[in-house]
Amino acid sequence: MVPVQDLFVTLSETVKLELEQAGLPLSKSLDVNVLTHGLSNQNYLFREFLTGKAWVLRVNSAASSHICDRGAEVTNWLIAAKKGLAPSLYYVSQDMKYYLSEYIEQDTGLWGCLNTAKSAYPLLEESVLWPDADLALLSLLTQLSELPCPENSLSVSKQWAIYQESMQDMASVMEFSSITEHWHECHHALMSLQDIIRQWLSKLDKCATAEQYSHRDLNPHNLLLREGKLYCIDFEYACSSHPLFDLAGVLSSHALSTCQRHHLIEAYLTNHPKLTSTARDSLPDAINIYWVFAACWSLLMAADEVGNSGVMVEQERASPHQASQYLECFKQFYALIQKHE
Repeated sequence: MVPVQDLFVTLSETVKLELEQAGLPLSKSLDVNVLTHGLSNQNYLFREFLTGKAWVLRVNSAASSHICDRGAEVTNWLIAAKKGLAPSLYYVSQDMKYYLSEYIEQDTGLWGCLNTAKSAYPLLEESVLWPDADLALLSLLTQLSELPCPENSLSVSKQWAIYQESMQDMASVMEFSSITEHWHECHHALMSLQDIIRQWLSKLDKCATAEQYSHRDLNPHNLLLREGKLYCIDFEYACSSHPLFDLAGVLSSHALSTCQRHHLIEAYLTNHPKLTSTARDSLPDAINIYWVFAACWSLLMAADEVGNSGVMVEQERASPHQASQYLECFKQFYALIQKHE
């Protein structure tokens, strides 16, 4: 994370000029604070003292940029913003390292308090942390499903193939060290699930009749609540994909009561135009694949952190979290995969 006091030093004069042209008054007194919760990119809140107007400047990490398409991210962000489902995007630098966007002041209490990690078969839960959370999520999921399909299409089977190839490529060039030995152990554990992963993917392929707009990372920290309405942020992995995937992501990452979960599932699946009658039975498979992809992401981020030499990369390329922390994330994600049917 670049400290606030050093942020302006890292900005080129061209970027500063372009930010001002986009509406951020760098020449005036601004209050600048770090926005937390990001696992890779860095976010800063700029607020003008006199007017109270606020903006968010996002600084994209090199590690994250290596595993996502920034051009597609911007396009899909704009699709959602046009329909009022995301903050307005004011500026994107030519190298796509900096984004300037609207700051959405959230309602009292942060939606992030619902953050959790649930496997495909969670225990019964009677407590309700957020009344009507299922209704807000249903509205968001429904509206996202109705957005125009992005040009970047990526089925869950294709995503798994891409992840496999990327991890294999990284595994083949890593030099030995204690941290890369741990990485290989994690990679081997994940690859040992290939047969059952193929079964899950096959069931998912059969229950979808078409793709739809998919954010693919709807955890609570990527959702903002204002006046009872949810907005999405972080469109790095948005694409045209499986109609169950966003629902699976919500169920995997939100602390909902059993009643709220059941209502959300039934309301979303009933008469869904792009899912067959077997979709309900395939939902556990979608949740397992959600955690498989999260495990893949953590391995790719860890590998980028150590580079090819088996040691930590130079600071300017390093992502905010060290490789060991990403491998700790892997352990948590891997534990949530239901490894037996």
